Amino acid sequence: MMKILPIVLLLAACGSDSDTCPVIESGTDRVVVGFWESADCSGEPLTTNSFPVAADADCYCWPGSSGENSADTFTCNDDGSFTYTQYGSLDCGVSDDSPTEKTVYTDRCQQDIPPTIYAMILDDGACL
Repeated sequence: MMKILPIVLLLAACGSDSDTCPVIESGTDRVVVGFWESADCSGEPLTTNSFPVAADADCYCWPGSSGENSADTFTCNDDGSFTYTQYGSLDCGVSDDSPTEKTVYTDRCQQDIPPTIYAMILDDGACL
């Protein structure tokens, strides 16, 4: 029973469906990333996402246009970039062990997955 408890807590922390994903409000504890369809990240982003910055933050999840998404292992890097591990599930790999490490930058547009989407940091105040 002791080994099952962390899995149950992880699911509860992130959500069992897209309606229960936590919303991270504006503030000093998140990095805002914008997503575009253009390789130069020009104009208004299609959407944005706010990621927690603490390396020990719980699993964070969100519904995406390509399906269910979640992330953990958040890191503010010395070069001003931000790195996180993303999964194709709402529970940070518990039901889908498909991690992808992603790094986004403040000064350049980064091709994302799917390869028709590009990402760039809009607000990195929490990393400063």
